[in-house]
Amino acid sequence: MPHDLIVEGRVVNPEGIYDTQIGIDEGYITALKKQGLRGERKVETRRCLIFPGFIDIHAHLREDSSHKWDYKEDFKSGTAAALHGGITTVVDMPNTPLPGINSERIIKKKELARSKSKGLIDILFCGGVTESNMNAIAEMQKEVAAYKIYLSKTTGGLYIREERLPEAINAVEATSKPAVVHCEDQRIIEKRKAELKVKGEEWSRKGIHSELRPEEAELSAVKKVLASASASGDTKINIAHVSVYETLGIIKRYKRVHCEVTPHHLFFSNNDVLAKKAFLKTNPPLRTEENRLRLLEAFKEGEIDFLVTDHAPHTKEEKASDILEAPAGVPNLDTYGNFVAWLIVRCDVHPELISRVCSYNPATFLGLNDRGRIEVGKRANLTILDFDVAKQKQVKISSERLYTKCAWSPFEGYEFPGAVRHTIFNGVVVSEHDEVVSDLFI
Repeated sequence: MPHDLIVEGRVVNPEGIYDTQIGIDEGYITALKKQGLRGERKVETRRCLIFPGFIDIHAHLREDSSHKWDYKEDFKSGTAAALHGGITTVVDMPNTPLPGINSERIIKKKELARSKSKGLIDILFCGGVTESNMNAIAEMQKEVAAYKIYLSKTTGGLYIREERLPEAINAVEATSKPAVVHCEDQRIIEKRKAELKVKGEEWSRKGIHSELRPEEAELSAVKKVLASASASGDTKINIAHVSVYETLGIIKRYKRVHCEVTPHHLFFSNNDVLAKKAFLKTNPPLRTEENRLRLLEAFKEGEIDFLVTDHAPHTKEEKASDILEAPAGVPNLDTYGNFVAWLIVRCDVHPELISRVCSYNPATFLGLNDRGRIEVGKRANLTILDFDVAKQKQVKISSERLYTKCAWSPFEGYEFPGAVRHTIFNGVVVSEHDEVVSDLFI
């Protein structure tokens, strides 16, 4: 019998690249053969690479039942932006106006996500850990994919003082779910703020945002997390959005501690902030060009486990504010596939490494055994990157072609050597030729 869908081309798994036909039925991969498969529909992917569907384990989709931040992003626009970027699974962070700190709020978020996403993507959730909800951590276990711990202040009071950190990690460990930790030492940040007041307004404009959140803040927080993790035992921990190269040397001594990096920390440096100002304000901030290059080299060497978006949309009006007042964060979902193409073509990153850090590693970390590789029995989630544009024309990022509700990108005007040809979720082609199939949202 013919398959529901045949995808033919160059498949990239963590261990290698090979030409094959993929037979898909009822949302799953049911056959892999060199040739001879027949299907109701066939997708040919010449001059493309076929990856297991990209998994973004760190994004801020903004929506909760209060709907106070829907103007920045919601689950419908976030879904479209993710699919545009080749992402088939995304994990939403808990720091929304009604932070995800108990089962009731997470369940409401899940209901909203199912309604708005139309089943075109898997949206999973991180539960927030606070000093006041540690007794409720276990209750969220069935509703969340992981837990988020913040060592610096953020929306909704999601902040853990260092003396409560071991207790927080132990509470997460009891659930057998992994922990994602935002590592910036709040005490060091507060100390820098005090220095700012002493030095005055002129210094604050010259020092910009990165001076308030120095490398020392990240390194200090990471050391505290690792000390707590060593004492607690078996908890899987992911150090979120590493921005300092030296962090990697500290982490690599711990087998169960992982780390992630963002596109903006691999592409931009603090020199770019001088021109773009708050549009490149992020927490943690961008660092020096030398640090960026060392992070990029470490990524190429496989020293970083995950490539995440840390998608954090704000409106243009909000980001146009003074850099000390504007909210931190940049949108990255739409351009994720473009950025991966840049890594492969311009930075000589091996496609097998991309398959690992964008698909296999995230699936393994979250315990998602039904995805992360292209093999029989796995979910038919595929991301197909088109590199033919590199021979014809570059893909120029334009706000007019974005799906995120905030309608801007830090990569606006930059040209990339590739784009997402198709995103396939559960055997359904949900994006074609760098555009989301809008009829599916009706």
